[in-house]
Amino acid sequence: MNTATTNHSPAYRLWKFLENAVFVLVFVTVLYGLISAFSQSTWTSLMGMGFAQDISEPIENKEFYKSILAVLSILTTFFILVELIVLTYSIWRESPEKSFSEKWSQLVTDVKFKYKSNFLSRAFNEYLSKAVVIFVYLLWMPYFEKFALFKAGNTWYWWLYAYLMWELTYWIWHYAAHRIRLFWCLHAPHHTPSEMNLTVAWVHFFAEGYYTAFIQVPLLMFLGVRPEMVAIILVIDGTWGTFIHAGERAFKNGKFGFLQHLLITPSHHRAHHARNPLYIDTNFCVLLPFWDWLFGTLQPERKEVPLEYGITRPVDTSDWIDFYFGECIGLFNDVKNAKGFKNKLLFCIKPPGWAPESQVKTAAWIRQDFLKGKEQLGETSRDRLIKQFAGSR
Repeated sequence: MNTATTNHSPAYRLWKFLENAVFVLVFVTVLYGLISAFSQSTWTSLMGMGFAQDISEPIENKEFYKSILAVLSILTTFFILVELIVLTYSIWRESPEKSFSEKWSQLVTDVKFKYKSNFLSRAFNEYLSKAVVIFVYLLWMPYFEKFALFKAGNTWYWWLYAYLMWELTYWIWHYAAHRIRLFWCLHAPHHTPSEMNLTVAWVHFFAEGYYTAFIQVPLLMFLGVRPEMVAIILVIDGTWGTFIHAGERAFKNGKFGFLQHLLITPSHHRAHHARNPLYIDTNFCVLLPFWDWLFGTLQPERKEVPLEYGITRPVDTSDWIDFYFGECIGLFNDVKNAKGFKNKLLFCIKPPGWAPESQVKTAAWIRQDFLKGKEQLGETSRDRLIKQFAGSR
């Protein structure tokens, strides 16, 4: 496509006008909703309602996990607002010599490139979900439940088992989403933002939930996890999964001290969203790092390798079509131009970056090549244990 020609065509200018107009409408509506809901709940909390009630009632009913979820939901909303306030403040503070109009122009540009496609993706997904997206987890669980090997109980260790099984099935589909190009096309929009902030959690391809459920639901039911457990775990996973997208404007250091050894923290997830060879295709879990540790995909953030967010191909994050559908378009073109049915199929099921003539652009090859002579950067306690065990034999 000739960009220069397209940029000056009336159809293109009309589309960009409509895209920007929708973004402004969505941005203002969502921001107003966040501010009004947060301020109202904060005010009513002074009278024992609002946030205070959301946290205290579950404690009285001994549903402690709901209190934790309420706190995380409050923090998520709070830090979305903080990120936007800090962005605005930094522009005004760091450029005192600029006029008001120049600062305002800089703020609009920053919001456009850092938030526009995230907000548009949220609006698109919410609108589309009312028409075609079915919550297949709830739809499929009763069918697959009859194939269960056994039934998990209701004690704390069965809940731990259920969560570990959830994380295992999550790891499987998430790993597949990075290593199978067709699935990557559905997952890629979530990795396309060039900055990490809480609104990145809103960005998901609308159809991604179908194949994730197709992988997770049969496995979870077969492994004895009860549907009501899955319903609760989904809420916990979604809440913590949103929270770990907090960027540097919310938490300068997202490691959370000793908790980084027990939980997936914002620091872990920032590494997951980085395109650096060291971090690419790592940290697939959401809450517990156990399976990443066991399978060798756990990668702590290293100060020697500053994070660079986004995907490896150049993307204009303010162009929503390229942002949301770009990888699908790329796969379509590769399949169309591939010679022979075998190569067309392989383009769909091989990792992103694969080509019939070479694999040097795949993530596994790029990371392995980067770590030559720098193996310590990718080392975890698991690797040290394996070395120690091998040395003792």
